[in-house]
Amino acid sequence: MRANDLSAIQAGHNLGLLQQVAEDTQLSGREITLRGRKLLNFASCSYLGLEMEPALIDGAIAATRAFGTQFSASRAFISAPPYQEAEALLGQITGRPTLLVPSTSLGHQAALPVLVGPEDLILIDVQAHASLKVAADLLKGQGRKVQTVSHSDTHQIARKMRASDAPRIWLLIDGVYSMIGDIAPFDALDALLREDPRLMLYVDDAHAVSWHGHQGKGMALEKWPDHPRVIVALSLNKGFACAGGALAFTNADQANAVRAFGPAMTFSGPVQPPMLGAITAAAKLHLGPDLAPRQQTLRDRIVQFNKGTLGLGLDLACAAITPMRYIRIGDLHATGMAASALQAAGIFVATVAPPAVSRRDVGLRMTLTTHHTQEDVTYLLAALSRVTQISVRAAAE
Repeated sequence: MRANDLSAIQAGHNLGLLQQVAEDTQLSGREITLRGRKLLNFASCSYLGLEMEPALIDGAIAATRAFGTQFSASRAFISAPPYQEAEALLGQITGRPTLLVPSTSLGHQAALPVLVGPEDLILIDVQAHASLKVAADLLKGQGRKVQTVSHSDTHQIARKMRASDAPRIWLLIDGVYSMIGDIAPFDALDALLREDPRLMLYVDDAHAVSWHGHQGKGMALEKWPDHPRVIVALSLNKGFACAGGALAFTNADQANAVRAFGPAMTFSGPVQPPMLGAITAAAKLHLGPDLAPRQQTLRDRIVQFNKGTLGLGLDLACAAITPMRYIRIGDLHATGMAASALQAAGIFVATVAPPAVSRRDVGLRMTLTTHHTQEDVTYLLAALSRVTQISVRAAAE
């Protein structure tokens, strides 16, 4: 990290844009309080608003009363009582052998060292989530060969595959990329899977869980429900509105091997009882009839936002139907001015700066949730159009 990047983060903090703490004594999901002002919250990844769902809250409370706030033991020795039901329900959602892990990041660190062979080649998308890059760096330190590929460039991937004599080739990608909300090229990847039986696809689908797919299984499992060479990591910390992650394997042997030998499984703490209770309740909701209407409500908000940007002079980085919406501004000072002006208008968004993106791609990231009304989205669009144009002009002067 460059010193000026750290300075930019500190400046963002001082302006009330980065590393802030909400001041509320009670949250609704729609608004937060910052510096004494109520702001519409467009920075939450709880896409379906389930964090306020009574069933999840009741599940967390009941599990806490029954099993305490903590069950402090490695799962290598013993698991808390709610684990078995929670994992079984997650398996019903994924349709695969599924392992509940403390976080998606630790899930990568548990699974990949076990699954990737010493002679295998690892390809990782340059824009893959940082947690995948950390896991890839661990593998590189263990002697595995790791290469970075250009973002969603399946032609480059194909060339590297043809040039390699590795027994297996692992491709690490996101299903939905967390910053601008673009979607992995699933059809082209499917063609690569058919072309080369060595290809193993490992997908971090954290940002597609809950809001997309039958029973909220996400994009990758919707595309490849039972493909024998596609492994999917899920987050329970976003649309699922709980904590932890899940790994959906192609067979029970993989799941059992990672459970037994995954470093982050053996030497990390487990998901604790309050969240196990919430996960169980959330999984039951996903398996029932109430999920699909929430998914449709969110899709309606996304479509409204995308259509609303037309003719407003906004540089929408990606028009995919995903809840992460990114307005590229391209100037750090103008981006900070725009974010501050939005707060003055009663709106909180994520201000994205290096090292999360390159300096030419700095901008504003909005996440849409079912907490937002149509009127909220209309208000956001009008404010964005106004403040971004003013900020860019002011920064140029």
